[in-house]
Amino acid sequence: MLFLVRHAHAHYRPDESRGLSTSGWREAGRLADLLQGRGIAWIVSSPSTRAVQTVQPLADRLDLSIELDPDLRERLLSAGPVDDFERRVEATWRDFDLAHPGGESNASAQARMTRAIHRIARSAGNRHVAIATHGNVLALFLRTLDPSVGFEFWARMSMPDLYVVDVPAGAAWSYRRAWPHAATADGSGGSSLAPWASPSPQVARRTGRPPADEAARGADTSPS
Repeated sequence: MLFLVRHAHAHYRPDESRGLSTSGWREAGRLADLLQGRGIAWIVSSPSTRAVQTVQPLADRLDLSIELDPDLRERLLSAGPVDDFERRVEATWRDFDLAHPGGESNASAQARMTRAIHRIARSAGNRHVAIATHGNVLALFLRTLDPSVGFEFWARMSMPDLYVVDVPAGAAWSYRRAWPHAATADGSGGSSLAPWASPSPQVARRTGRPPADEAARGADTSPS
């Protein structure tokens, strides 16, 4: 079983060293509350500070190290700042081959993320794995299981967010949202933690065959 984690809230700066905000650290602790009894034996993260810090409380509680995988990084929308970020992101969802100057297309980012997730799943065997990553590439991967995932799905995601992926051998993969809160004004999760959430109304259990290449969302000239 894979636990796919979108990082918690971090104040935006145009670099990968930015860490979690106060609310982000609080939500990282709640994420650890939610996952510490789920039999997780391996934690893998994007190298970005905000992703690593999101699963650090869980790693500390489980006495596990965090393995870094650069293929879990966020999609780079462009080489420099862009105006009207949301509109630029939406354009990449309409045209998966679109790459803004110096950036990565959704098709390329989706293929990279999909290969990484499958590589981790193969290496995990029967172990449960927590995977810390970013909103855009996470949504792009989920689209390989559910073609209805698109720009609006990404825009509704909270920080942090959590999706549980069942990976039965030789069968279709399925996922459900397990973070019990919608986004607040700063993008962070809600203020109370349910013990183990059922699928949310807008992101019900979805199934699909293990991914074919395609792609969707985000950039790291962004808060994603």
